[in-house]
Amino acid sequence: MNTLRLLTHSIFMFLVLHATYAKSIRPEGFKLGSPLDPLGAKMETGVDLQKIEGYSRFFDFTDKDNDGKHSKVEYVDNGNYLNPQSRAGIFNVSDNDRDGFVSRAEYILNRIITDEAKTIVQAMDANKDGKVERSEFIKHAMPDKKLAAQVFIDLDTDRNGILQIPEYLKVWGMWARYDRPSADKRISARKAELEKSNQAKPSSRGAQYLK
Repeated sequence: MNTLRLLTHSIFMFLVLHATYAKSIRPEGFKLGSPLDPLGAKMETGVDLQKIEGYSRFFDFTDKDNDGKHSKVEYVDNGNYLNPQSRAGIFNVSDNDRDGFVSRAEYILNRIITDEAKTIVQAMDANKDGKVERSEFIKHAMPDKKLAAQVFIDLDTDRNGILQIPEYLKVWGMWARYDRPSADKRISARKAELEKSNQAKPSSRGAQYLK
């Protein structure tokens, strides 16, 4: 009887937890756009030409054979950033089209996404202990606390009530790429927009004559 009661309780708890996690937000079911919108994420629209060019220069520095793309051997096996496991994770997330290589645009987009994610999430770390607890996230993430709690569930992939780098970056990266154009199209469009904007601005010498 006790065994049956324990089993029944275990099944009940599993169903409760499953129902809780089932309410977590998935991009395809998020009617207001992306779950990142309420968090203030701007992705490529939030960077300037200088930032894009900086990422591009770093890509060149790590593109040892100068073929315009990173291979797994080049980036994961022969890289010296973090550790092989972390480099493999970064490579796999960056490889948007799953062709086994990371293009310049894929690299730039991933840097934009991850750098912004870390800036937004780590800013919620009120006690500066290097991790963001559920209470900190819900308090600082957005005005809608119920929505914040739902977003936290998805980002907290190990369900321990704490967000740490690189845990939340995988889900964040998925949301940032879901149902969007390729990295090449996104970065090219942003560069074209910025270059057009710069051309439309009068030069400092021209501005003097406009005063």
